Amino acid sequence: MPWLLLAASCSPAEFVWQQPVPEHLARYRRAFDDAVGDTVEATCSPKELLAAVDDARVLWLGDHHRSTRLHALHGNLLEQLARSPRRVVLVLEALGVQDQRDVDAFLDDRLTLQELTDRCLQRWAGSWLDDRDLDPWYYRSLCTTARRHGWRLVGLEPTPRPPLARRDAAMASRLAALAASDPQALVVVVVGQAHLLGEGDLVRRTGLPAVALGGEPPPALAARSPRGQGRLVRSGGGLWWFAELFGGEPVR
Repeated sequence: MPWLLLAASCSPAEFVWQQPVPEHLARYRRAFDDAVGDTVEATCSPKELLAAVDDARVLWLGDHHRSTRLHALHGNLLEQLARSPRRVVLVLEALGVQDQRDVDAFLDDRLTLQELTDRCLQRWAGSWLDDRDLDPWYYRSLCTTARRHGWRLVGLEPTPRPPLARRDAAMASRLAALAASDPQALVVVVVGQAHLLGEGDLVRRTGLPAVALGGEPPPALAARSPRGQGRLVRSGGGLWWFAELFGGEPVR
């Protein structure tokens, strides 16, 4: 089925992978970098991005978990989506599927955000809602965004995480089921960008028409990418990126 990849990013200097990392994880990330491509071949406007979202079943927000700059872009995009009458299902890697009862209580105003955070921490000490090595305020803000706009909010996978080799197939299956449960809704997924392409290939695994935004462009691409306020550029691998966050010359 057709799908369109678009990617937002932070500056490469703003996000550094934690080192050292296991070889299997480093290989997983390299596969994503290779799949992205290192050339810039086309541009589009934000209006064209939103038009593509209108025709999609899934909007992927590829994440870099500590990038406040990227997270600000996500927040702006979600507020634009909220102006549409279309129903939204917001799916977060940051939430565990085991926490759904507490998430629903939060959405119904039966729990405060702090109470939700505390309950998630009681079950799993690594909860992203309070992990200061990431950007926990962003993940909390996603919860409040869902409640403010009346969106359904669900976790993407179990926490603690299963082994990496099993995660992508399970996530794709869950997302396909969520989309099937409400065929008119837009499923918005916030998940680490390396899952989208390469070994994870989550967008294709899910098999639904999609718009996908990545996170930080790999260095080989960032070094060649043009810069332009409010524009998006398409890399040779078929992904789109916000040009204003790259370090090259302005897009004409």
